[in-house]
Amino acid sequence: LMASPLAAAGKSGTSLQAVMKKVQEQQRRTNTLQAEFRQEKLLALLAAPEISTGTFVFSKPNNVRWSYTSPKRVEMVIAAGTLTTWYPDLKKAERLDVKRFEDSIFKYMGATGAIDELSKYFTFTFTDSPSSPQYALDLEPRTRSIEKRVKRIRLWIDKQSFMTSKIEYVEGDGDVTRYEFRNLKINQPLDAGRFTLNLPTGTKLEQMKLQ
Repeated sequence: LMASPLAAAGKSGTSLQAVMKKVQEQQRRTNTLQAEFRQEKLLALLAAPEISTGTFVFSKPNNVRWSYTSPKRVEMVIAAGTLTTWYPDLKKAERLDVKRFEDSIFKYMGATGAIDELSKYFTFTFTDSPSSPQYALDLEPRTRSIEKRVKRIRLWIDKQSFMTSKIEYVEGDGDVTRYEFRNLKINQPLDAGRFTLNLPTGTKLEQMKLQ
């Protein structure tokens, strides 16, 4: 594993290298993507998990929209190098220039597309259970300095579509965030207007600076 991070094999003999090749091929073929998502946060300060649901829309090269519909409405759009976050109930929006970091943002949104770079900081454990419809990939920090921020990342990759269907992220303090994607629609036509936020009159817009 240390010599070749992509050479790990699952229980069935399927190699991580073979799966990642399929994933990368699928990513190259994917021009648009739509899905429903469920986000679950387990925070040390909360007695019960915090559940959010909504929709996710992506269009190449660098357009994305996260629409949180429950429990509170939030819209997050990246387009033309700008991240805009709108909180309708608060009549407030924030805008942030992310053009310098666009390539990194979209690389890591794909998760598996950044596997070579992630291998510098994490060791991989790859599992292929014949009874499961998904491959599982566990990423463990190589150093304590990374572990202080990220304890573990787990990715689930659908065996049919070779798309990431679930993500689990465990922070250094033990807080956990999980995403599950459902009803994926690949390469279906998208209206360009999906990546435009028409803020209503009276919305307070704040220009943020990247720290």
